[in-house]
Formats: sequence, structure tokens, C-alpha cells
Amino acid sequence: MDLILETVKKLETMIKGSGCDDAGVILDVNADAKNCQFERGACMTATFGGRSADFVTYDPVRAKTKISFMFGMPLETYQVRGAAVAIVNVAAGFFCLSRVLHSCPASSHTECNRQLIHELIGKRIFCIGSIPAIEAAFRNTIVTHPEDAEVFLINGDGIIEPSTGDIIRNHQDKTRIICLGPSTAGVARISQLELWCPFGTC
Repeated sequence: MDLILETVKKLETMIKGSGCDDAGVILDVNADAKNCQFERGACMTATFGGRSADFVTYDPVRAKTKISFMFGMPLETYQVRGAAVAIVNVAAGFFCLSRVLHSCPASSHTECNRQLIHELIGKRIFCIGSIPAIEAAFRNTIVTHPEDAEVFLINGDGIIEPSTGDIIRNHQDKTRIICLGPSTAGVARISQLELWCPFGTC
């Protein structure tokens, strides 16, 4: 199962007949953005219908496109998958499916991290995507194989990995799955996954 392709299919079904699929989306980079502490890279923004949303990536896109660009496409490269998730994020915000579109202010990072540590303390954790802040905070309980984990943590890097959907499908009955930060918010909401972003903004 490809999580991004499945999410795009669900979005396509949800907005069919609304006329929004052919409305313009602008992809750009916000060089001044303060990223979520669980993500690394440039903040790619998607703007649609007066709303904007973020996806943090090392391979951002600047383009004018449409939501429908994703529909029926294989979305094979990481760059294209990242762009698709940015569009999913802003569409989820526009249709009031998600209230998390942007990162919290840096002043909230300490409290966010404190609450997450409290939530996960003593749990065996498998990270999907590179999450240095988690790897440092939970170095004694990080596991290297998904079958050994009690909790999966997924950030933006992880959400676009083609293998992520299969990992979720194979372990979701026995493992808690948490998506971290605004980059994962649209996919999490549309695919009904747990989202951790208590101070993210709209």
C-alpha cells in the first residue's frame, strides 16, 4: 500500500464535483519559516483558496499547478511526492479537515517535547524518517526493526517513503502510529492516523 497514493485517491473522491480540483495551487519556499523541531529542510508552502500549508523537505518545488495534477499520477519521485503532500495539507485546511497547517512558534518547542516525552516514556520507538530530536531524547528505547516497536513516529521525511504504507498496514493492529508535525497533518487527517502537533497553527 502506498500511503500517499491512497491519500490522494481519498482526497479526489472527497472533492469530486466541487470544482476545486482545477483551481490553482502555488508551491513556493518560505525561507523565514521556523520549522517544527522534528523536521529538517526547507519549508515548502502550498497556497490555495486563500489558505497556505507547509511541507518541510530538502527537495522543495516552486511551481504553479492544480490539485488535479496528483490525480491518477504515479508520484514516483520524492520531490513530486513532497509536492503532493504539500497540496494535500493545504486542501485539508481549505476543506476544514485539518487545523494544523504551519509549525508552532519556537517558544512552544520545549513544552511540545516535554509532553511527547511524557507520552512515550518507556515505550520502544521506531522512527520512520530521520528525526534527530527523537533519536537524541529516546536513544535508549529506539529500535531498528518495526516489529520490535510499540510506537511508530512518522515525520515528513517518513510520510513520503513508499514503504511507509506497508509498514503501517502490517503493524497497525498492535502498534501505535503517530504522525509528527504539520508536514504530516493532511495525510494524517485524511487517512485517519493519529497526529501529534499540539501547538501547530492554522
